[in-house]
Amino acid sequence: MSRWPILRFLLSQHLVFLTLFVAGGCLLAAVVTPVFLLFTPITLSAVDIGGQVLFWLAVAYGYGAAGMLATMVAHGRTRREFAVQYPVFQLVTAVVLAALITGAYAAEAVLYRLAGWTRHLQDQRVFAAGDYPSIFVAYLCMLVFCLITGAFVATAFYRWEAAGVPALLPAAAVLGYGGAVTGFFTLPFARLPVAGPPAMAVVTVAALAVGWALLWVSVRDVAVRTRVSA
Repeated sequence: MSRWPILRFLLSQHLVFLTLFVAGGCLLAAVVTPVFLLFTPITLSAVDIGGQVLFWLAVAYGYGAAGMLATMVAHGRTRREFAVQYPVFQLVTAVVLAALITGAYAAEAVLYRLAGWTRHLQDQRVFAAGDYPSIFVAYLCMLVFCLITGAFVATAFYRWEAAGVPALLPAAAVLGYGGAVTGFFTLPFARLPVAGPPAMAVVTVAALAVGWALLWVSVRDVAVRTRVSA
């Protein structure tokens, strides 16, 4: 029997799909932007606008953890295996996608420079257009806490159904303050005066710890079904 079966499956299937999906979005932005410039001047970074959408797409994808849990348990994998291996998959995914998007920012900068266009980021961003280390850290942190938040909310509702509503409270706190410190989602009452890679790292580590704990609490009570023969 191979080690880390859930992680191996997710990396070989889901990570490949997510990488192609995000790469396709970046390529689409690179193709569509010059077309828009034929009709109206654009100064905002197309990749940066797409990053705003990625915040909510990551939460939505994380919410799919409930379906993954049901499938894995039905095929004989244990709840502990899932609770350990799924967060590892999320971390690896966040690193890969953050690196991909950082590369997209760099490629876009070259495109704008060659065409003589002016590029600006959205006002709430906590990183500069050419500060690629901060861009990488911001996207890495954002993807980590969005994915884990979606996962523990999904598994809470899967386990307790309507009684899983209290999981929305820590989820709202993580998304509100995590989004503020990374510059992707800001609410008036959740604005933080300090932002930057250190603050993003602290918030992300705290969110990951809380998310993993809540994920385990909701996953550990899911009934183990009969093993299905291979």
